[in-house]
Amino acid sequence: MSKVIRFADRRVRIEDDSFTLVRDAGAPIAPEGDILVPLSDWLERRDALLNRAGKVGLWVSPSEDPKQLSGVLDGLDAIAIEFPKFTDGRGYSIGTLLRKRYGWKGELRAFGDVLRDQLFYMARAGFDSFAVPETRDAVATAEGLNDFSAFYQDAVADIALPAHRRRELAAREAKITRTLRQLKEIAARHPGAALATSLSAEDMVVTDLIARNELPIHIFTLDTGRLHEETVGMIGEIQNRYGLAIEVMKPVQASVDAHVGTHGAHAFYDSLELRKECCGIRKVEPLNRALTGRSAWLTGMRRDQAVTRGQLAEEERDTDRGMAKFNPIADWSWEDVLAYAARYDVPLNPLHARGYPSIGCEPCTRAVRPGEDPRAGRWWWEQRDSKECGLHVSNPPPPILVAAE
Repeated sequence: MSKVIRFADRRVRIEDDSFTLVRDAGAPIAPEGDILVPLSDWLERRDALLNRAGKVGLWVSPSEDPKQLSGVLDGLDAIAIEFPKFTDGRGYSIGTLLRKRYGWKGELRAFGDVLRDQLFYMARAGFDSFAVPETRDAVATAEGLNDFSAFYQDAVADIALPAHRRRELAAREAKITRTLRQLKEIAARHPGAALATSLSAEDMVVTDLIARNELPIHIFTLDTGRLHEETVGMIGEIQNRYGLAIEVMKPVQASVDAHVGTHGAHAFYDSLELRKECCGIRKVEPLNRALTGRSAWLTGMRRDQAVTRGQLAEEERDTDRGMAKFNPIADWSWEDVLAYAARYDVPLNPLHARGYPSIGCEPCTRAVRPGEDPRAGRWWWEQRDSKECGLHVSNPPPPILVAAE
């Protein structure tokens, strides 16, 4: 019998799956037993399905209009949302819609082709369970939850926590303590220090540490004008979660217009020089304005993000701007970041769940495939060792600015 991983209430259980998935709409249905039927069957044969012996649920394809679910949820025991491939994040949106707009309180299940790590995001998005494909090991898949959350680890019902996991948990606690101590020292040494947040998971972790401990560290972000909608939405998430109105820095519009007018809207694909010129106008110049008059700034960069960051120091000197620069989570792993986010319920950019470990401007970022470098999706048409925008590189080329009229 196939298996289902249940992770409601932060308890992980592996159980036999009682539901049978009926793939074909209009197919004959057995008079008893638990079944998941296509949405079209539920809409057309609802009364007959409810008169059967056994539970009835429906499965929803991400290509279907979720508005069809409004007002037709009564009588269902479960809703299963299909994830046809790991980079297809539409299922998260449908799940959120069901929970928040349509008030679905029953079992919300996921099934399909997803990475083990994505169970973490599913649990945070309101899903209760994941149907494990018969070709995969249920226990190994369930440990995707163990990897990231101390709460899951402490409450595992059927999966023993091995000694090396306990050591990892202790090491993460030590990192949190050390990072918080460093942030307090930065605030004391550099009044007016500022965090430049890209609104990624790493920067959200640093933001959480600053906000929960009420540290006097300013927070700002760079809105390049070409960010994903999900990234821009994180600005409001910070306001809602922490009551912080972070500063939003935008490029000089006259400079943007001049660059686009001369080279075209997508000139960054044509050459490294034009891409860096675009980054200089949209990111470097606004950063310089945001840091004017400050003695230190902070980032959420980590050493294992890219080959260009392998020797990243926790404290360094930004010689171009004549100020101190701090990377307080430089030695954190991606698993450390997600574990912290789970523990403290830190809002995360939805794009992370769709295969975007590193997020930049929309036309310059794609999802990565399993096993790829975390920054493989950034400026994917360039060589691996050139993938920096200029914010964190000494002597970046000066942006070409046009005075506003």
